[in-house]
Amino acid sequence: MTAAMPVMAPHQAQAIECFVAKYGGDDAFVALLLVGSLAHGFATPASDVDVILVATEDEYRRRQGDGRLAFVERDLCGYAGGYVDCKVTAPSLLQRVADRGSDPARYAFEGATILSSREPELGALLARIARFPVEEKAARERRFLCQVLAWTWYMGQAEAHSDAYLTAVATQKLALFACRVVLNRNEKLYPYHKWLVSETVRAPLQPEAFEACLNDLLGRPSLKAAQRLQEAVLAFVGGAGDGLDWPLQFMVDSELNWLHHEAPIDDL
Repeated sequence: MTAAMPVMAPHQAQAIECFVAKYGGDDAFVALLLVGSLAHGFATPASDVDVILVATEDEYRRRQGDGRLAFVERDLCGYAGGYVDCKVTAPSLLQRVADRGSDPARYAFEGATILSSREPELGALLARIARFPVEEKAARERRFLCQVLAWTWYMGQAEAHSDAYLTAVATQKLALFACRVVLNRNEKLYPYHKWLVSETVRAPLQPEAFEACLNDLLGRPSLKAAQRLQEAVLAFVGGAGDGLDWPLQFMVDSELNWLHHEAPIDDL
C-alpha cells in the first residue's frame, strides 16, 4: 500500500491537480507518483512538487536515448518560485530497485503516493522497494561502526598534521556513519545527504545527547568532538563495537571495494 495524500498547502495541491490533468491520460506513462519532501514530511509552503512518471518501456528507452529522463514544469505552479520537478522511470527499473536498490534509491519511494496508475501491482511493488533490509541489519551495524572508528582516527591524523581538508572529510564521514548506525538500529533507510540529519534526529531510538554531539562536531570540528560522538555511538550499541577489527573492515569497504563492483566516482 502507498501513503495517503500528505498534508500540503492549497497551491501545491492545485499544482498536483494540474500535473495529473496534463499527464494522467498520456498513454506514454503507466503511473504518476508524488515523492520528495511532500511525501517525506519535510515540505514547507515554498517547497517544489516532486513527481516520478513511470513510463512504458518503449517510452523510457526513447527518453533515455534523447536525454529526457528529467524535466521541470513551471507553468503548472501558480506560486512564486514553484515548479514540478519530474523524473522518469520504467516498471523494469522499479523492479530492479526492489531487487537490489541502494538505500537512497529505495528511500526515494518511501511514502510515495500514487496519483494515477494503470499498474494493478504497483502498490505492492512500492512496498517492496521501501522495505528496510532487516536481514542485513547486524552486518551493516558492524560495518558502519568500523567506519565511525576509522574516521575518528583520521580526525586525529588531521589534527596532528593541521590538515584542513582531512578535517573536513573526516567530519563529514564521521557524521554520516554515526547517523547510519542510528538509522540502522531504527530500521530506517538512509535518505542520502539532504535529509540525513533530519531523518536521524527524528528516529525514536537515539544515543544520549546525540544531536548535541553531532552539532558540536559539525559546528566545531575537532578530535575531542569526534571522540565524544564516537563514545555516544558506542554506548548506544552496547557491546556491538567490542573487538572490531576496524582497519581490516575499512580496507575492505573503502579501499578494496573496486574489486567487487565499479569504483565510486570519488575514487575514479
